[in-house]
Order: sequence, then C-alpha cells, then structure tokens
Amino acid sequence: MADVCVIGAGPAGSTFAARMAQLGHHVHLIERQRFPRRHLGESLSPGVMTLLRAADMHETVAAAGFPAVKGVLVKWPDGPKLRADTGAKGLLVERGEFDLRLLERARTFGVEVWQPGIVRQQVWDGTRWRLTIDAGGTSKILDADFLADASGRRNAPRRQANRGPSTLALYGYWRGAALPELPRIEAGRDGWFWGVPLPDGTYNTLVFVDPAWFRSAPGATMVERFLKLIGGSGLMQDCHSVALIAPVRAVDATSYLSNNCVAPNQIQLGDAALAIDPISSSGVQKAIQSALSGAIVANTLLRRPEWTNAALDFYRAQLTDASERHRRWTAERYRDVADACDRPFWRQRSTTHTEMEPPPLRAIDARALATKPVELSSELEFISTPCLRGDFVSVGAALHHPRLASPLVFLGGRELAPLLQTLPPGKTPLQIAQSWSNRMPLESGMAIAGWLINHGILVERPDRSGLPL
Repeated sequence: MADVCVIGAGPAGSTFAARMAQLGHHVHLIERQRFPRRHLGESLSPGVMTLLRAADMHETVAAAGFPAVKGVLVKWPDGPKLRADTGAKGLLVERGEFDLRLLERARTFGVEVWQPGIVRQQVWDGTRWRLTIDAGGTSKILDADFLADASGRRNAPRRQANRGPSTLALYGYWRGAALPELPRIEAGRDGWFWGVPLPDGTYNTLVFVDPAWFRSAPGATMVERFLKLIGGSGLMQDCHSVALIAPVRAVDATSYLSNNCVAPNQIQLGDAALAIDPISSSGVQKAIQSALSGAIVANTLLRRPEWTNAALDFYRAQLTDASERHRRWTAERYRDVADACDRPFWRQRSTTHTEMEPPPLRAIDARALATKPVELSSELEFISTPCLRGDFVSVGAALHHPRLASPLVFLGGRELAPLLQTLPPGKTPLQIAQSWSNRMPLESGMAIAGWLINHGILVERPDRSGLPL
C-alpha cells in the first residue's frame, strides 16, 4: 500500500482518489473550497455517466435526479435548428451538488478528505513528498509516496503550452420568467454564446471572445460589455423580468496542454494537465477520462517500477492525442462559421496547422467481400507501444498504418495484433472471422474484419496470375 495525496476535489480529483483507494492505496484528498459551490461545466456530455460507472461512482449522481439534456437549440451558419438527443444521456447539473456527490462517494472507498484544506508547501525529499496543509484552523503534515495535482486551471499557466488562440469566457447567472428550458449555442460576429438552464431554476449565459478584442469592445465596464453582447444574441429571447443574481465573472478559456503532465512520483489530472476548447462541451468528460487512465498509470508507477517508462509514455501520448483530436474537431466547427463570417475570431480558430490527412476510404461492407480473398496492407506495421492491461500499463504490439490516427492495440475489446500477425493471406473476410471463432462470436469477427477493410488494414488480394479475380 502506498500513500497518495490528491490536490483538488473536482471530478478529476475525486474520481482519481476513489480509483486509487479501490486499487488498495491510502489516499488523502485535499480541497481548498467548501462544497457545494458554483462552478462552470454544468452541461455534461453523454459519456460522463459511462465513465463514472467504470469507477463505481455513477449511482450517487443518478440518485440526484439531474435533468437529462433532451436537445440543444443551435444557431450556426446552417440556420437555427434543434439538435435532439434521442437517448437523453447528457445531464444538466448544479456543479456544486455534482462535485459534492463525487467527493462523498470517494469517502465511502476510504479516501481521507481534508476540506477546506490549503497546501502551503510541498517538498520532495528524494524518497517521499512532504506536504504542509492548513485544515480546520490547524497545520498538518502529510507524507506521501505519490502526488496528484487536480487543482484545475489555477496553477496551469505556469506550465502549459497553449494549443489555441487566447479565449476569454464571461458568464452571469439569471433568474426570471420564461427562462429557456433547453441549452442554447449560437455563433456571433466576434465570438460564440452558450446558455445553460440549471436544475435550481437559474440560467447561466456565457460568451466566448478574444480577450484583446473584448477590452476594446463598446462599454465602459466589463459588465456593460458583457450585457451588450448577451443582449445582441438570442440567449435571452422571450425571457422577461430577468435579473442577474451574482456578479458577472471572467475566466481564461484557452485550450492548453501541460509541458510536464507526469513524472515517476507525480501526475497532473483534468484541467491541471489538459484543457480543451469549450466549444466541445466535454471538459468534464475529458477530466474524468484523465483520472481513470491516470489511476492506472499511478498504480503502475507505484507497484511495477519496471514499467515506469511505458507508463509515462502512455499518459503523455494519451493527453497529446486527446488534445490534437479535439483541436481538429473544434477547428471544423469554427471553420463552418469562418466560411460564412470572415472575422478574426473565427479565422484564427479554424486553422489546425497539421499535416494533410489522407483522403477517406470509401466505406465497404465486409459482407460484400465475403467471397473475395484479402490480405494485410503492405503499409501495415506492428510496433511496440504502451497500453492498458487490467490495472497496469504494459507494452503490447500495436497496428501502425497511415490511415490510423495513432497506433492501435485493441478494437472492440479485442487485441488486434495476435489476430493478424499469424493471418494467412488469401482468406475471405468470412473465413477470417470463422478462424477467430474460438476467441469471439462470428458476428464480432465479421464486424472487426469490416472495420479493418474500411480502414485499409485488410485489402483485396490481387490475382497473382495477373487475371481479374
């Protein structure tokens, strides 16, 4: 059993602390603020509950009865429309209550919570961490083998590499009559707007702009400029008798990636490690993902030191890949507006500065090739790469191919390299799936074969005689 200290009890910190306790470590969780408290990130993407289930933390959130996101009103260049969520798997939450429930669930796994607790000093003496904290009006010394920083953006600017243009988020909470019942997102001339109706009957309006542009926008004060922007949008359409219930606030919303997200004795989680563009509305989901994978990485560093390099490489690669994928996705969303509104805010964010991707393959139904022989692409390589195996990081054989965004070890829960490294050429997709029948159902085998064909991993085998097949 190792002693672990976690700084910050947001979704990333509480989830990581719970997982480390489940893995048998002694965990201290230090949070400087009292819960509940307001916090941005109130519209949760559908994947959040699935991730919380993996940490056995979903039931406490489900019991809160937070309303589901049934749809989002979108006003983008292709016109106003309702983007319905037929599965209604996203949630609208009061972040204070959401975070509190995760924290209390972490306690049930044996996590020792210090709240409010402020870290005054943290020192690595060569063998262990020594933290001096203020908690409950007294000073306390905590010793730890491993330190996790989940303190959010507060300390991030000192260690980040920006992944996009500087972005400022301004927001204010309202009460009133006829407030919207669905979230709203809208593209403006020099920024974009986001409205979130909350379970307590309040409504959060946000605007995302370039900070330099905002400083020169019309209005004598920050509040006046914010109100003018919100008033020019459709976020408050049909509302009346409305009033702000808290001061307008501004926060940095620039995307970034930490330059030092992990080391043998420490790790950064959530926004302390990676912040993605808020237009994706999946910051909480990404934070919890980092906590789940970070716990496996930390467990490996503590219990399997021989795999230290693999664990470090895995976590760095995971965050870098996530940052790049989100950057490309968000650039497409900004490009949709830049093509219709040639303004600096949109142009700057619609460029990814990445190498051109290969053209997409035409989708092929593997069943249509059931009688045609296939073989592995000549461009396919098998390389060693870090991967997750159970509660640890190890090294496995991965598929490397120009049409794969990153090396691939698993597909549909199946390890691919053992399936393909001994694959004889000239088999049909059906025969290949049948050869895997001792490892998976035929339907699963056909699905994997179809995916490999559609991604250029399996290609139709030419007739070696030179005659058409």
